[in-house]
Amino acid sequence: MNTRLRIGLGTTLLHDPATRDALDGIGVYTRELRARFDARVDVEVVPAVMRRAAALAAPPGTFSFPVHRNVMAAWSLATGRPFAGNAALARRIDVFFATDYRVPRLRKIPVCATVFDAIPLSHPEWASPRLRAVKNHVLRSTIRWADRVIAISHAMVPELVEHYAVPEERIDVTHLGVDERWFEREPDARVASLRKHYRLDRHYLLFVGTLQPRKNVATILAAFARLPPAFRSEVQLVIAGRAGWHTDGLVTALRAAENDGRVRWLDYVPAADMRALYQGASAFVFPSLYEGFGLPVLEAFAAGVPVVCSNVTSLPEVAGDAALQVDPTDVVGLASAMEALVSDDALAQRMRDRGRNRAREFTWDRCAEQTLAVLRSMV
Repeated sequence: MNTRLRIGLGTTLLHDPATRDALDGIGVYTRELRARFDARVDVEVVPAVMRRAAALAAPPGTFSFPVHRNVMAAWSLATGRPFAGNAALARRIDVFFATDYRVPRLRKIPVCATVFDAIPLSHPEWASPRLRAVKNHVLRSTIRWADRVIAISHAMVPELVEHYAVPEERIDVTHLGVDERWFEREPDARVASLRKHYRLDRHYLLFVGTLQPRKNVATILAAFARLPPAFRSEVQLVIAGRAGWHTDGLVTALRAAENDGRVRWLDYVPAADMRALYQGASAFVFPSLYEGFGLPVLEAFAAGVPVVCSNVTSLPEVAGDAALQVDPTDVVGLASAMEALVSDDALAQRMRDRGRNRAREFTWDRCAEQTLAVLRSMV
């Protein structure tokens, strides 16, 4: 009897030229779990892709669904039939694990899907308006093809039940992890070199994330503007992240704020620079309006940076008592927390210690073990 669990793993993001060099949170999740599955003798991974560009770039042994995923989803919705390639895939795997919302309709193969949040359905105003209704219909329907669903926080469970109509008894929760490398200290010379390269002051407040409405960067700017002039003359606000959708006004505001030299918008920052960028910060600011998990908070904790974050959705679950938590709409409260973490050395050190201890509770090894337990229970 073969005791190895054969997992079909959706790896489109890891091979697609459009995403592989700048992975988002879903891409990091896929990469980290794949690495841990590959390292095990009791698991065999069959990578699978659902986009032609990814199929062309994928290594030998990768399974490629014959047609573009969006076409296959529409065809399966219309006909009730499984994706093309179902029979060939069934001979190679015991269970299929979709990590990136590309959930195939399969027959005789149990399917597990990780669903990070319900933003397209719960907050459609934050999503692209192009074909929004059609996309949301397809998304809602394809999630239901999964036999089991993994949520990345307990806060997301009622969201998935309400907006995707997934029965709660079919949902498991596995928290994300933070890689051990985030705990490693960069040499002082490396941090100093990074400051010089990006023209950063000795003290700066840091935000990291793609610019989009739910990240609430406009409130960070408003809170920073309320800080005393003497404070702002000594402390920069640094925003690291590409412009996303619905951000024309924010980009204009960022460029205007840069004129006085106290705000720096770095746009895209290479992954190789991120740990030093975090470690050089005086505090990390993350007042997001909605997070399925909030991985940047964990990365800041591990990097030894005191954190202020919002008190909504999953962030209290992730941060615990290791961050100052504020109402994300409270400009005055956010400004006060930002100032306190820079000005009060004892408070900052206390939050650093709590943060590093908190980050140790979230590991990719644990995430992988819990995920494998779910997958094994399905076969």
